[in-house]
Amino acid sequence: MSGAQVLKIARREYLARVRSRAFIVMTVAIPALLGFYMFSIPLLTRTRNVEQRFAILDAGTGLADPVAERVRAIERPRITIDQVVQVGARNGDVRQRFDAALQARTIDGYLLVDRGPSGDAHISYFTREAGNPALIQDLRLAFQAALLSRLLTGTGVDANQVRHVQEVAVDVVTVSDQGERRGGIRVALGVTMALAMLLYVAVLINSQGMAMAIVEEKSSRLVEVILGAVTAPEFMTGKILGLLGSGVTQLAVWLAVAIVALLQAAPAITLAPGALDLTAVLSARLLVYFAIFFTLGYALYSIFFAIVAVTCTSTEEIAQSMLAASLPMVLAIVLTINVVSNPASPATRILSLVPFFTPLVMMARVNVLMPPVWEVWLGILLLVAAIVLVAWAAAKIFRYALLMTGKRPTLPELMAVVRAQ
Repeated sequence: MSGAQVLKIARREYLARVRSRAFIVMTVAIPALLGFYMFSIPLLTRTRNVEQRFAILDAGTGLADPVAERVRAIERPRITIDQVVQVGARNGDVRQRFDAALQARTIDGYLLVDRGPSGDAHISYFTREAGNPALIQDLRLAFQAALLSRLLTGTGVDANQVRHVQEVAVDVVTVSDQGERRGGIRVALGVTMALAMLLYVAVLINSQGMAMAIVEEKSSRLVEVILGAVTAPEFMTGKILGLLGSGVTQLAVWLAVAIVALLQAAPAITLAPGALDLTAVLSARLLVYFAIFFTLGYALYSIFFAIVAVTCTSTEEIAQSMLAASLPMVLAIVLTINVVSNPASPATRILSLVPFFTPLVMMARVNVLMPPVWEVWLGILLLVAAIVLVAWAAAKIFRYALLMTGKRPTLPELMAVVRAQ
């Protein structure tokens, strides 16, 4: 196999990809969409109204005034209590009147304080829009505080201190050979899934482009001209190297944008109460291992996509086959979610050494609970061996299937080709 020919094909493939509109759009669109998501979620979780008007209906519990006092103390949104109405157990007519007021927008919501089937105090929130979980949580806490205050009346116990004790949170700190890291499973899961999705999106976008190009070259008989100058293994190797180069370029752009964004946001995050230590979350060790697993995983998945593509004879077959080709990555992402909560289980350790799962599962283990170094490098060596083995099989399949048109080779035929000397 001629290295010069491989480099020519790789260069052509790389330039064709990085200059394409799809590559440029996705390279810009992914950071833009992530940025939009990060900035829009806080806005979407806030109520649209700075001030809201409420009414409270009390069905004989005597909690209307304590609940109203604590609801008024909610900071966002500011709530004014227009009416406090005493109602009976059968309050359907009164609720119909207030439902009409809700629909007429003369009030923004009302609370019904009554007794449940067990006789305990119960609260219901009536509103036009039930999509503000932060407000619902604040209303629940206000009702809880009113109940607690009445329960402790006459005991000499400060209800505010009791409520403060109830709201104490657990600060999770992970201790490892690298020291302490705050944040617990939420931070580990967030970072792990973000890195996993980078690999998934990059492979899916670029490998589909390569697969479509291979099928188009087969359909247009252009591949016959190309194979007059290079061999099938050279053609395949150049394609995959060009694809790998475009993927690494795309990742470099994404990481550069992310680093600049984090550096810009770091002062504000650092000054915030309970700030997240970005240096602990995105450590140098994590980034180095991510670069290794991204590159090797990208190469393995790209070869697999190339094998699927070369067996297809039309773009319709490609569309059907891409789902099957992406299943190993999808399964690896699903397993990664479970790995975060069970990073040291025997099943996790075994799965992290399976080459098709290693890039994501071992990456999750490194991020959550650093495994023994020998396990990490054993996973890397097995991944490299799998790449060599799959590339060897792919070279045989390319030699057999690249010129086939009209008939798609079957799996038994491909296995026979691989076994042939």
